[in-house]
Amino acid sequence: MRRIVDLSGSDWQFGCVPQKSINCENANDCYQVAEWLPATVPGNVRADLLALGCISDPFYGLNNEDSRWVEQWDWWYRKDLSFQLGEGERAFLVFEGVDYISAVYFNEVELGRHEGMFSRQVYEITNAVRRKEAKGGYPPNPPAGRPPCTPNPPHESVVAVRIWGSAALPNPQLTAWQRLWNRMSSILLPKFEAFPDRIHTLKCQMGFGWDFAPRLRTMGIWDNAYLVVTRAVFIRDVFVQYEIEGIKDNGQRAESGRVRLHLELDTDSEQAARALVTVRGKNFQSDELRFVFDLSLSQGLQVKEIEFNIESPRLWQPWERGFPHLYEVKVDICAPAPSVLSDSLLTTFGLRTVELAPNNDAPSDTPPWTFVINGHPLFIRGANWVPVDALPGRARREDYGQLLSLAKEAGINMLRVWGGGLREKQAFYDLCDELGLLVWQEFPFACVFFGHFPRHESFLNLARGECTAIVRQLRNHPSLVLWCGGNEYSPRRNRILIETLRAAVAANDGRRPFKAVSPGRGDSHNWRVWHGKHHVRHYRRDEALFASEFGLSSVPELVSLQKFLPAEHLWPPGECWRYHHAELDKLRRYARPWLKDESASLAQFIEATQKAQALGLQVAIEHFRRRKYRAGGVLLWQFNEPWPAICWSLVDFYRRPKLAYHKLKQLYNPVLISLDYPLIRYKPGTMLRAAVWAINDLLKSFGDCELRILLDGEEIFSQVIDLPPDSCRLVSHIEHPLPDGSQHLEAKLSCQGQLISANDYDLQYYDPTEASLLDRFRSWVGEMAVR
Repeated sequence: MRRIVDLSGSDWQFGCVPQKSINCENANDCYQVAEWLPATVPGNVRADLLALGCISDPFYGLNNEDSRWVEQWDWWYRKDLSFQLGEGERAFLVFEGVDYISAVYFNEVELGRHEGMFSRQVYEITNAVRRKEAKGGYPPNPPAGRPPCTPNPPHESVVAVRIWGSAALPNPQLTAWQRLWNRMSSILLPKFEAFPDRIHTLKCQMGFGWDFAPRLRTMGIWDNAYLVVTRAVFIRDVFVQYEIEGIKDNGQRAESGRVRLHLELDTDSEQAARALVTVRGKNFQSDELRFVFDLSLSQGLQVKEIEFNIESPRLWQPWERGFPHLYEVKVDICAPAPSVLSDSLLTTFGLRTVELAPNNDAPSDTPPWTFVINGHPLFIRGANWVPVDALPGRARREDYGQLLSLAKEAGINMLRVWGGGLREKQAFYDLCDELGLLVWQEFPFACVFFGHFPRHESFLNLARGECTAIVRQLRNHPSLVLWCGGNEYSPRRNRILIETLRAAVAANDGRRPFKAVSPGRGDSHNWRVWHGKHHVRHYRRDEALFASEFGLSSVPELVSLQKFLPAEHLWPPGECWRYHHAELDKLRRYARPWLKDESASLAQFIEATQKAQALGLQVAIEHFRRRKYRAGGVLLWQFNEPWPAICWSLVDFYRRPKLAYHKLKQLYNPVLISLDYPLIRYKPGTMLRAAVWAINDLLKSFGDCELRILLDGEEIFSQVIDLPPDSCRLVSHIEHPLPDGSQHLEAKLSCQGQLISANDYDLQYYDPTEASLLDRFRSWVGEMAVR
């Protein structure tokens, strides 16, 4: 019977030692730790130092600069364990993620070393535990010249992890040409070198410093750690594959599902075994299904496949299309006679289909960008997701739960896990499964505009290993519907890397679409607005098949600013603002239509930037929704932020929504009335001309709906309309002369007396500013660099 010993908690200790070569023969220098301090796992070195008051909060003001010394030391984490093995039992030590270069020890015996942030590390410690019990508690063979450790009782052990400081991260020397190209490229696109130091590592790229995140190169046991105790057979993994036949009821169920389980087993000897499989609904009532399979096992690692049918299965659906039905499958491995349970593993899966279909009216040679879930196309109303904390070890299920609930409440149906961030913790994907939120998952490669990632075999092996681990950890989640090779790099210059990633996906999943990189062919990252300082009307010229990045930055609420900026630096903006990523020239450029003069107060400036962000998103989102299935969807930049920042987020670090978040609830309502009108100066007597669009993303129709258009509260247009399921239609045009003082335009749609859609527009908005030639040139350079 499987026993799990959770190693998470605040009963760890940590300490620092001088830096040591990564390739040293003996890395065990824990005896050099001068003082062992309390620590928490999962966690990070800086988070533990902050909890002890050893550093100031790196998220406040400029304090982050004062903690850079942390990266110049190597760090040890250790925990005392008290457990024993019964006769015939085996024990495995599991780390879901260690950041970044580590060596794992058990009772001072090195079990292995690893480079990479995302792989699960699994070590069998059965023999080490037996030796400890046999020797009465003394660790084996202390180093010469060093006294032996204090003996522990026979059933007490120590697990320890050595983590190399971030200053030891790989940073190969550049050639003369690469150094020259670095200097030249940083002129073309300031802040972006062709060959930045981060491209040699597979850790969170954002941690090297980004335009919304600090340079904070983390270290620590950032994900879960635990012990698994089994008997003769250890179930390392269960991979659920399936085929669905006869989808019906608008994708709610199917006639049958053929399920294939790939059991990865670690067996201590050649033997016969029996697999007992139990399947039941996890979040809905269903009959319990039981299956029995006889297995012939060899010694060591092996994969066994077993198959069974589920008749009339319920399908996993995105939240707006139905219920996200989840199944759980329990696999018990036991000896056939006598029936002794060796190991048991419970995992969750959902049955659903996903494919990409060609967009409407698209040329035949263009890539498909319409998501089809359970046989029905779905317009994507999504957002980009970044890590919830720049110290990712601190992220807990509650953090994910708060943000994901806010996302669903805003009408979001997909989150793009951006390539400069993480493979998130399992709780993130579990919650997306439960909430019916779709996930676009990228591998950890981002923003190499003018250069390329390393092409040598050692880096490609590292990429293959880490990305294979990501695929294997996430592939059972039905919410995950797309793999992508990363963010904003040239597929042509990184062809070898992309083929490595494509092969890893094909070999370890093979059921989901794979996109080489974003943006790819047909996919738009529209940064002409904001970075290029174009007018927001430029969004209406974007005829991309999919829009996976666009947005404007804004200042968070005053109460949030006061939590991370010292009072003396609140206003006017200065060094602290810039350190927390305020791009002041762009903030002022887009806020100007709401500011009467340059002497605005802080409160007025906050309000103006948030209005600008909300309006920019409204123009872009409504444009793409009016192009439904000619465009497959939108992913605004960005939903959340990893530290207190002045950036593009809709929800700030303190979980405080901005004005654009509240506007998004209107714009991402599955049913939307959209008015397409010129963004010009409106004066008394100006004729307002608007095309009226009705959009329905649901699979149900709405009949005899009352559409009303109001100007400053007075009705100027009404019409009875029908909304077919999953439709987008131009239903009317309006023309109306504007009286004096006209400001506010509203569109409301009611069905059977219930308001089902509301939208509004600010007619006072007028922006005469256009982008300069230099800004236009830099926008063009950025777009060309990632082709």
